Order: sequence, then structure tokens, then C-alpha cells
Amino acid sequence: MSDKPKRILITGVSSGIGLGLTRECLQQNWAVYGTARHAPDLGKTDRFHFVTCDLSKEKEIVSAMRKLLGSIDSLDLAVLNAGILGPFGDLREQSQEEIERVMQVNVWANKAILDTLFERDVKIRQVVAISSSASVNPCRGWGGYAISKAALNMLISLAATEHPETHFCSLAPGLVDTAMQDQLCSQQSDPRFPSLDRLKAKRGTADMPDSGEIAPRLLTVMQQLPTYITSGEYADLRRPPLSGLGV
Repeated sequence: MSDKPKRILITGVSSGIGLGLTRECLQQNWAVYGTARHAPDLGKTDRFHFVTCDLSKEKEIVSAMRKLLGSIDSLDLAVLNAGILGPFGDLREQSQEEIERVMQVNVWANKAILDTLFERDVKIRQVVAISSSASVNPCRGWGGYAISKAALNMLISLAATEHPETHFCSLAPGLVDTAMQDQLCSQQSDPRFPSLDRLKAKRGTADMPDSGEIAPRLLTVMQQLPTYITSGEYADLRRPPLSGLGV
């Protein structure tokens, strides 16, 4: 029986869900291959491999992936986690340039990563893209972010048709207390955007765990996705059939 550690690729490992998953995977003896603009402080470990990459800069992505993975020929899981909120407000208040940057980080960077992995013939058991309920529930104010996550869902669905040997899922993790919540909850209340008040009310409660609290369950559920979710589909951690898993 092989004692080779499982291998996981995670983008956005410097904070939030990416950092929480990285710590959990290392605790479970996975080999973690991570990217972000800044390296996380994880102490000394030979199972964490890191390359700096700014996903808003398309030219960095391919070289970063090649450098990070080197001669690696297989991954148990790739988590496309990195993402940005962009400006919050009505679409008419968001410039084309701002929305294009959100699309680059949240959608096109993930296409570039997947293209690079499959062009290098890396065998990938699973790909999980961190999505959002904003991708399927039109909610005023979410603008470019919601559009980008809806596009991400379709990117993952199409990738599943092209790579049937890999299981794909766009997964909404629900409310998680990250830097994105800092940005949202610092917004002034506005009757146009009732979702802001709902977020503020849930912050600091069990309805909005931090990334460290949710990471163990998230990793457990991710590994069970092929059993419960058809490849390419969108799923929400808070909704059946996933809501009872890993609790």
C-alpha cells in the first residue's frame, strides 16, 4: 500500500478559504501546491510548495503553474479558490475596466490554469471551483462578481464535457468570514442593497464561520462530491444533497 501523500493544488492560499484549506490539508498530511500574490506564514514544512502569482496578470499564470508543478504528473484535487469581489453597487456604477478585472481573476485565470494543467497532461481526479450563490440568485449590488461567478459555473460545466476523466464541480461554500466580508460589511446600509444588512447580522454567528472553522468540513465534502454531484454541476454546501455531509 502506497504511503504517497495526496496532492492538492490551491489558488489564493495566503488568506481566507485558501489558507484554511491549506492548513487543514497539511494537518492531514497532504502535499499542497499553492499560489497567491503573497506567501502564507505556515512555519517549516516540506509538504507545502509555493509560487507567487498575480492572477490579474495573465502572462504570469502559465509560467507560475509550470514552475509550481514541475514534473508532477497527477493531482488528487485542484481547488480554484482565488477570487475578488470588485466594486459593490449597481452595474451602472461599475466601470467596464473594473468588471474586466473581476472577470480576469474569477474566470479567465481559471481557464488559463486548467488549460496549462491539461496541456501538460496532468491527471486530475477532481477540480472544485469556489463559486457563490450570487451566481444563481440575482441580488442587487453584486454586479460584476455575480456575473463572473455565473461565467465560472459555465466554464466548469464545459470543462466537464471536455475532460470526462476528471470530476468537476462549482461549489458555493456559503457565508465564510473572510476579507471579502470586511469589504462588504464596511459598506454603509442602503435600502437598495438589503443583502448587506443580512450579512452584517450574520457576522460573528454560527451562520458565518471563519475559514479555519469551515475548512475541515469543506475538505471532507469536496472529496465526496463525485458520489453526490454530476460532474460539471453547481452545488451549494448549505443545500441538499450536501447540507448533511461532513457535519
